[in-house]
Amino acid sequence: MTMAPSDLATLLDEANHDPWESVQAALACIDGQPHPRVGWLTTHLRATKHEYWTGIAAATGTPAPPDDAGLTRLMAWEVEAARALGVATLDTPVEYAGRSFTVAGLLRVNARHTAWHAGQIAALAPTERRA
Repeated sequence: MTMAPSDLATLLDEANHDPWESVQAALACIDGQPHPRVGWLTTHLRATKHEYWTGIAAATGTPAPPDDAGLTRLMAWEVEAARALGVATLDTPVEYAGRSFTVAGLLRVNARHTAWHAGQIAALAPTERRA
């Protein structure tokens, strides 16, 4: 599967910011005190996104993610970082968690991982109950 940097950026943008099915949409469903697991999920997402991009930066010589960025800022940063990648960098090998990927492959993992946890966050959001 060949995707251009702009395609990968769109994939990440949708997983992060789509109005219906994304981390941002899931978090917007939370009103009041969130379930304790939501805090863990958002912290975990921030940490893994930072790790993915630190590895990509080391392999490609591109800018590393900001260390002080929280999840919201990091999600916006990564969309622009993906869009700025050169086509040739997408095939660059990168190691993550003991596995070998290409940059493009790791970005697809990032999008899947983000969508997975967005669904978990949405499931933990309080829902209106009707009798």
